[in-house]
Amino acid sequence: MENAKTAAFLTHELRAPLTAILCALQIIKEEGSDGGNNGLLDTALQNAERLNRLIDDVMDSSKIQAGRLKMKPLASNPMKIAQETAISLQPWAKRQKISLRVKAEKNLPNVLTDAKRTMQALTNLISNAIKFTPAGGDITVSVERGTRDLAGSVVFSVTDTGPGLSPEELKSVFRYFIQGKKGVEREDGTGLGLPLARSFIEMLGGMMWAESNPGGATFKFTLPQVIGAEGNQAPASSSVPANTTSRPQQRSPRARPSSHC
Repeated sequence: MENAKTAAFLTHELRAPLTAILCALQIIKEEGSDGGNNGLLDTALQNAERLNRLIDDVMDSSKIQAGRLKMKPLASNPMKIAQETAISLQPWAKRQKISLRVKAEKNLPNVLTDAKRTMQALTNLISNAIKFTPAGGDITVSVERGTRDLAGSVVFSVTDTGPGLSPEELKSVFRYFIQGKKGVEREDGTGLGLPLARSFIEMLGGMMWAESNPGGATFKFTLPQVIGAEGNQAPASSSVPANTTSRPQQRSPRARPSSHC
């Protein structure tokens, strides 16, 4: 039964972008490839990129479920991870008229993580925030030391000013093929991004959870600090964007949702 659901989902997700690509190419074939068809070419390219992302997500999901996804944890600068991920998504946020900024404590300790997979997880969280944040909204990526129950870790947070999550959505948001109902209708998703992000973080020894309030939603995850010489405090990168500020306001950690990946 589960395989049938997966097949039906993939059939639906693959058909829409393929149809858009085929229609665009058919019109270009009939009308010629003059400058007036640049918009159609852009549409075809965007849908091809969407297909590529879907294939990557499905491959990663399959590897996780088969126990074949390997992590390569090394001492990494958490501020650099947050900055580079946010910078890569700035053009999309700007196009949607959304402010995307990073703020972090100074002299954060290194974290033990696979930087590539961590950036992929953070990309999924920021992408989700962009989809659910209206034009004129704000997205803040925060990085800070864990306190209390989270001591010994570094906490990454992605906070948006979207519609937030209902109690029901908080319980199911990390399940495969589940998408929020309040997102901007023009945006689409595969329902794989959040569960994959959580799986990556848990494989790296951290945890991920979601919080919601009337002013938006916050997704958080932890990564363990490096113990020993490699865990020496790493100064904030000199390439900090102009909109990066100092330490974020401390918020008390809440219990992680009971939803299952």
